[in-house]
Amino acid sequence: MEVCVIAKCTYKSETIMFSVSSESSMVDILKTLCLRFRGLQLGCFTLRYSVPSYPSCFLETDSDLDLMRTFLLISNEKTVDILVKDLCGISEYSGDFCVNKELIACEKGESSCSSTVEDRNEFLGRSKRASAKPLLSNEWETYIHHVGQKFDGGAEEFRLKLCKYALEVGFNFLYAGNDKKRVVAVCSNKKLEGCSWRVYASRCEATGSFVIRTLNNVHTCAGRIRESKSKMMRSRVVSSLIVDRIRAKPELKPVEIIHEFKDYYGIDISYYHAWFGKELAKLDVHGDESKSFNELVWYADAVKETNTGSLCTLDCEAGINRFRRFFVSFGGCIAGFQYCIPLLFIDATFLKSKYKGQLLCASGKNGNQGFYPLAFGVVDSETEENWTWFLQHLASILLPMGRVVTFFSDRNQGLLNAMGFVFPGWPHSYCYYHLKQNLISKYPKSGYGKLLQDRVINLFSRCAYAVTEEEFKVAMEELVIVGSSKVKAFISDLSRDHYANAFFKGMRYGEMANSLAESFNNWVGVFRDLPVLPLIEGIRQKLMVLNSQRRFEAEKWTTVLCPEMETRLCENAEAGRTWAVRRSNCTVFEVFADYSVMVDLEQRTCSCRLWQIDGFPCTHAVAAILAKRDSVYDYVECYYKTDFFRKAYESPIFPIPDIGKGLGSNGSAAGVVLPPITKRPAGRPPTKRIKGPVPKWLFEALHVPYNIFEIMITHCIAGKGNCIAVSVSAMQKIEKSSSLNCIVIFRANEAGIFLLAVVDLVCHGLHQEVLNCKRN
Repeated sequence: MEVCVIAKCTYKSETIMFSVSSESSMVDILKTLCLRFRGLQLGCFTLRYSVPSYPSCFLETDSDLDLMRTFLLISNEKTVDILVKDLCGISEYSGDFCVNKELIACEKGESSCSSTVEDRNEFLGRSKRASAKPLLSNEWETYIHHVGQKFDGGAEEFRLKLCKYALEVGFNFLYAGNDKKRVVAVCSNKKLEGCSWRVYASRCEATGSFVIRTLNNVHTCAGRIRESKSKMMRSRVVSSLIVDRIRAKPELKPVEIIHEFKDYYGIDISYYHAWFGKELAKLDVHGDESKSFNELVWYADAVKETNTGSLCTLDCEAGINRFRRFFVSFGGCIAGFQYCIPLLFIDATFLKSKYKGQLLCASGKNGNQGFYPLAFGVVDSETEENWTWFLQHLASILLPMGRVVTFFSDRNQGLLNAMGFVFPGWPHSYCYYHLKQNLISKYPKSGYGKLLQDRVINLFSRCAYAVTEEEFKVAMEELVIVGSSKVKAFISDLSRDHYANAFFKGMRYGEMANSLAESFNNWVGVFRDLPVLPLIEGIRQKLMVLNSQRRFEAEKWTTVLCPEMETRLCENAEAGRTWAVRRSNCTVFEVFADYSVMVDLEQRTCSCRLWQIDGFPCTHAVAAILAKRDSVYDYVECYYKTDFFRKAYESPIFPIPDIGKGLGSNGSAAGVVLPPITKRPAGRPPTKRIKGPVPKWLFEALHVPYNIFEIMITHCIAGKGNCIAVSVSAMQKIEKSSSLNCIVIFRANEAGIFLLAVVDLVCHGLHQEVLNCKRN
């Protein structure tokens, strides 16, 4: 039976049509293509044909051709779309595709006695033609191919694939009609050159998918080479290509996106398209930020249902139901904390999402010296009221455990007041690192000021680490002499009971800084720019994996103590092997090292005081225990033992499936949780905190009282800057100065006061024109 179909062959932006009969062979088709398409050579291209539901079928041999004709006969199709794909830099003799080598040689008129064909590219060295790199966009040219093609994703999927198709083929198009039910696109050269390319697709009411109704895939305008820049590369296209990357790596930067598009797709995109494409991808992955607050109602119930024993509370403003704060502590963490060292590291870190806010955290410490997140919460701002609310929920967890916990913080004033109200009398240690940094900021960083700074810090460290009151007193007297008035002002409101080893009332187990809270902040830093629900859920997922890993890791331990503490104990034992030990009675020993110390095993004390401070046998204590021939492990706190570590992670954190989210009745108007009100400053939102206040000399030079202004951090042209208030005359002079870089942010309530973001003042020193500014 005679089978004849019309083949529509497209190469780049050109299309030809010819008939394919039962007698046609692959050689006939290849000859026709090489004759009709200029620049096309045998062996340098491949053929793919498309039929409904199969957009890219191989067409390389006569067998493929027979299968194509049979399929078209069965499906009653009269036409077939064939795509001619140029292999560019691939050598025409490098593979067995389309035709064999003898056919190529014959068609090119080469001598039959020639057994080898030399390629000059092999001998050109650095001048040789580079091979084309396979790109992820190569398949885009097959996205639009025949009438009846379906797009299950509807109009959105059709528009995206149409843009990608235009990018790969190398043309631009315009929408002649574009809505939810139909899309009509024409070549952008239709008006200028009368190009006839056109595609019309509409929605199928039965399935909701989009179907190509008419397609003229022939360009009658001048052909173009695919360019690295195109108007078709829109933010929505960028978003569709990076959505999986954003899901796996939320902190992906626009600059990284630009490099990846050039490397993987051979396309140059602007920073704007990369940034906005990332924002659209985040919206696709995490949803609308404003609606995320309303989902916390469902999440609080889901936490309590899936993780028994959890404490999860959502607090909103009465009457208007606007979000204020959210607290969560998972049941597995609560159950395991009683087997951790009784320490809690409290801190807050700012969030970078649209609605800002603060992430409050309380992290403990396990027996292997790792951090143990106990609870965290999201609040609108770091205030005394919010800290009190957070600590009250923390108290409901700690008080039933019946043990006193030592707190560490960075001495935030609101936290200090809240701590005294919620946990009166509980040990509270100030972070030594933060105190040291505050003291460093009072001295210049160069010249003699740097030498003085180093001397002062060294003396302050001696004060903090002194184990006896006598050592503290000697170091403090020298510190006051060397540091003079600056040190006196610094220590005047700094109680030694909260930072010095010699006076601290409580057990710090060797800890001096709030470093574990900082570790938690870094650990969750990847989630800080996400909406509130993905932020909390991301932390839960990461915490679930961490606890699971530590649980399985601990099962392999064979030592009595956790590995870190076992190593430390062995080092202490090794250090005292040469020391002489003399017994006083059953429990009291004298150990002779560089100096003699007394060890009381019953009271678990050593006159060096390191056993009392660290809560772990010092070198002298280990020497005395070994001399008595007791087990060293009997004198080690149970928190450092392997069995306690295993119990700390015995209760897992369970998944919270969201398959049923949104099926309840939380969407009533009365139950909608509104997002907090935030004031957006001018410029792009900052993502990094500028550490340290505005220097006081800047205000003195502007003749503006320092204490009447609120120090604010904002974004400036240079990427950072401190907002300060200056008078109108100062503002006018600053604006006239070409050497300064300033942005007016907003007018304050007090007449004649403006807030300016001053960059060069801080970065390059105070300008003379500002020195002459006088307050009105």
